[in-house]
Amino acid sequence: MSSAEKSSNGEKKKKKNGSIRSIFAHADGVDMLLMTLGLLGAIFDGFTSRLLAVLASRLFNLMGRADRHGASDFDAHILHRYINKDGVLAFIYLALASWVACFLEGYCWTRTGERQTARMRSRYLKAVLRQDVGYFDLHVTSTSEVVTSISNDIQVIQDVLGEKVPDFLSKVSTFIAGYVVAFVLLWELAMVGLPFALLLVVPGWICGRTLTGLARKRREENIKAGTIAEQAVSSLKTVYAFVGENKTIAQFCAALHGTIKLGLKEGLVKGLAIGSSGIAFSTWAVMSYFGSRMVIYHGALGGTVFAVGFSVVTTGRTIADAGSMTSDLAIGLYAIGSIFSVLDRTTKIEPQVPENSQVEKIRGMIQFCHVYFAYPTRPNVMIFQDFSFKIEAEKSTALVGQSGSGKSTIIGLIERFYDPIKGVLEMDGRDLRSYNLRSLRKHIALVSQEPMLFAGTIKDNIAYGSSNDKVDEAEIVEAAKAANAHDFISGLKDGYDTSCGDKGVQLSGGQKQRIAIARAVLRNPAVLLLDEATSALDSQSEKVVQEALERLRAGRTSVVVAHRLSTVQKCEVIVVLEKGKVVEKGSHSSLLAKGPAGAYYCLVNLPTTEP
Repeated sequence: MSSAEKSSNGEKKKKKNGSIRSIFAHADGVDMLLMTLGLLGAIFDGFTSRLLAVLASRLFNLMGRADRHGASDFDAHILHRYINKDGVLAFIYLALASWVACFLEGYCWTRTGERQTARMRSRYLKAVLRQDVGYFDLHVTSTSEVVTSISNDIQVIQDVLGEKVPDFLSKVSTFIAGYVVAFVLLWELAMVGLPFALLLVVPGWICGRTLTGLARKRREENIKAGTIAEQAVSSLKTVYAFVGENKTIAQFCAALHGTIKLGLKEGLVKGLAIGSSGIAFSTWAVMSYFGSRMVIYHGALGGTVFAVGFSVVTTGRTIADAGSMTSDLAIGLYAIGSIFSVLDRTTKIEPQVPENSQVEKIRGMIQFCHVYFAYPTRPNVMIFQDFSFKIEAEKSTALVGQSGSGKSTIIGLIERFYDPIKGVLEMDGRDLRSYNLRSLRKHIALVSQEPMLFAGTIKDNIAYGSSNDKVDEAEIVEAAKAANAHDFISGLKDGYDTSCGDKGVQLSGGQKQRIAIARAVLRNPAVLLLDEATSALDSQSEKVVQEALERLRAGRTSVVVAHRLSTVQKCEVIVVLEKGKVVEKGSHSSLLAKGPAGAYYCLVNLPTTEP
C-alpha cells in the first residue's frame, strides 16, 4: 500500500471519531450561559412532569379517604379546601414552573445551536479553503462531499444541539425524578417495579446501537447518489449529447437501491423498538397486583399506589426513548468527526505562514534548483528528477512539449499548489516557501485553458481578480477593454450586470476566456501564468484573445504553456520539455534554425499537431 493510500485510509478512519465534548467546541461565553440555562430548564422539565404525579396522588388519596369513611365534615372541608384552593394553586404553580422550564429548554438550546453551527460553518469553509491542492486530490472524490459536510453534517449537529441534547437531558431528568418520587412515596412498590425498567431500557439501547450503524451506511449511500446527480446536472450538455439520460437515471436508481434496503432495515428496527413499549402493559399488571395487596394488607393509599405505578411505568418508557435517541446522538458524533477531520488537519502548505513575510513587490525571476516532484496521487511516478531551470524576470517564456512532459506541473509548482519533494523553487532568489503564500499569490495571475467563472455577474467575476475589497466600475471597464471584452459586454442586454450562469454556462468559450483575462488584467500581476489559454478557441476567437494576451504579457514575467505555434512564436524564450527535462531553449527563430535535428523543429513540423 502506498503512503498516499495509507494517509487516505488514516483520515477516513479519523472521520468516524467524535466526542460529546467536540460538539460544544465552538461555544463561547454566551453559549455557555445559554447551555447552562437550557440544562436547568431540561432538568426542571423532567422534574415538573413527575411532580404532577405527587399532586395527583394527594388528590386521589383525599377522594378515596372521603369515599371510604363517608364524607365527614372534616374530610369534606379538607377535600373542598384542597380542590378549590390549595390543589388548584399547586397545579397552577406547577404549570407556570413547567412553562418556564420548557421555555428555557427550548429557546436556549435552539439559540445556542444556531450560534454554534453558524460559527462552525464559517470555520469549516475557512479550513477547507486553507487545505493544499494535494488534499483534494487524495481525499475529495466529489465536491458533493464538501457540500454535504457544510450543509447536511452541520445541519445534523444543529439538530443534535437544538433538539436531541435537550430532549435527552429532559428524559434522563424524568427518569431520575420518576424513581425519586416513587421511592419517596412508597419505596416497597418502587422496588418491585425497578427490575421491569430494564425490559424497556434494553430494547431502546439495542435499537440505538443498530440504528447508529445503519444511519452511517445510509449517509454513505446518499453521498454516492448525490454525486451521480451532481455530475449529471453539472455536465448536462454531455448527458444530452450522448443521450445518457436513461443511463444516469439507472445509475442513480441503483445507488438509491442500497439506501432503500437500509431504510427497510431501519424501519424494522424502529418497529421492533416501538413495539417493545408494549412491555409497559405487563409492568402495569404487576404494579397493579402488588399495589392492590399493599392497599388491602398494608394500609397503603390508592392514590400513592397509582402515582408510584405511573412514575415507574412512564419513567421506564421515557428512558427507553432516551436509549433509542442514542442513534441520533451517535450520528451527530459521526458528523462532528467528519467536520473535525478537516478542522484539525494540519495542511502541508499553510497559506498564512509565515505571517511576518508579506510580499510588497516582486520582479518575477523564477528558478528551479534540483527539483524532484511527483503528484500525491501517484507518488511512485516522478515528473521531475533533479530538474533545474530558470525563468528570466519581465520576459515571456513559453513551455512546449508532448503531453506529460511537465509543462502544467511547472505552473502548479509556481502557484505553489504543490511543493517539491526535494530541491528548491525560488522567486527572486528566495525559497518560495519563505513567502507568505496568500500575499505572494496577489502578485500572480493564472489564466487556464478552461476558465472558471462564478455564478454571478460579469462585473463580479472581473472584480474577483482585484486584491482590494472594493473596485471602481471604471477599473473594471478598463480591464475589460484591455482584454478585448468591453465591446461584446456592452452589446449584452444587461451589460456588465449580465449573469454568467453556473461556471459561465451563459457565455461562449471566447467570451469566458476574455473575462478571465480581464480578471487577470485587473490584478496587474508581476507574474502571469497562461496554461493553454487559447487551445480551446476557434481561429477568430483565438486572434482576439491572443491580442489581449500580448498586451497583458508586456513588461511582466509570463509563463506560457501552449501547443499552438501562433501562441508561442512571439515569446522571447521558448523552452522545449521532454519527460521532465529541458532539451532545448531559445527564441523561435534560433530553435527553427537547428533544422530536423532540433526538438522544437520536429514539434513544429508534426503532421497532426502544432506546438
